Amino acid sequence: MDALQDLLLQWGALFRPYIRDIALAMVATSLVVFGDDINRFIRRQVAGMHFVWRTLIFVLVCAFGYGAFTLFVTPIVARQLAGLSNLWLPWVTLGIFTLLGILAQRRRQA
Repeated sequence: MDALQDLLLQWGALFRPYIRDIALAMVATSLVVFGDDINRFIRRQVAGMHFVWRTLIFVLVCAFGYGAFTLFVTPIVARQLAGLSNLWLPWVTLGIFTLLGILAQRRRQA
């Protein structure tokens, strides 16, 4: 049993140097999966505005809003992942990506 636990701990240690990259991938994947819903919500909010304002708002949201969201949320997710032990880190990572994959499939984005 100790050999299996040691193997799992070593496997988790392989993930540790890439926590920030893993967090960025999680945030970016979430934006891809939920981006249509966000855009649809914004489209409804600005439906009555002039074309120029609607266009400006979508440029700001898509170019700067999603980028800012990624920049601010990635370190938060990375901190949460870093708080996990090496034993749990790979399993939580795989679980989150599996959940995102299932959500993408349900939304027919995969």
